[in-house]
Amino acid sequence: MPHSAIPFKPKSLEEKLVEVQPFSFEARDKQREALKEKKIQELRKELTEFPSFKAQLLPDFNSTRLPEKMVKSPTKVQPFHLRLQERGAIRDQRWAQMMKEELRQQKEATCFKANPNSVIYREPFLPKKADRSLIENIDSTVQETFELATEKRAKERAEFEMRKAEKEIMREKAEEEKRKENEEREREETARLRQELVHKANPVRHYKKVEIKPSDQQLTVPHTPHFSDRFRL
Repeated sequence: MPHSAIPFKPKSLEEKLVEVQPFSFEARDKQREALKEKKIQELRKELTEFPSFKAQLLPDFNSTRLPEKMVKSPTKVQPFHLRLQERGAIRDQRWAQMMKEELRQQKEATCFKANPNSVIYREPFLPKKADRSLIENIDSTVQETFELATEKRAKERAEFEMRKAEKEIMREKAEEEKRKENEEREREETARLRQELVHKANPVRHYKKVEIKPSDQQLTVPHTPHFSDRFRL
């Protein structure tokens, strides 16, 4: 900001005059024409000149040597390390252990081990005398009834066959009744369908007669239409 005590005096701009100088594009056009002519001459020279053939020299067969033969070392075979082999080894180990345990149990079972002789330390067997009173009361001539297992099975089989025959007869009766019911239902359905197929004409309908009564309204009195406003009230 200008100082408040000193008044601001704008400087007058100096008047500059633009001098007009002549110009021309002739030099630039001549330079372009020269470059174009030079490029044309180079292209003509390349088209007119033929490439000269230069043959290579024959190789010296006395001094030439074949390249040394590269002998590769054979592939070294290394065993594969598969998890299947590890599992197979563990399974074989378990199988061998099981077989050893089974053989040990068989050997223990075949070894004879006698029980200790305790009979010599027991008291000898002494038969007791029978009570004659009990023997006299028993009638030795009474024959006890008995039943063979074959007879029991034969009775059970006969009862089973009887029940089976009764069930078969009841099943056949039920099937026969069901078949008869189906046939009766089919006959009724066929009869009903036949009755429905028969055409029956409807009787002629008689309706109530229409009585024409005279109208009580008065007749319409015609009037001339008033299309103009001067006829309107």
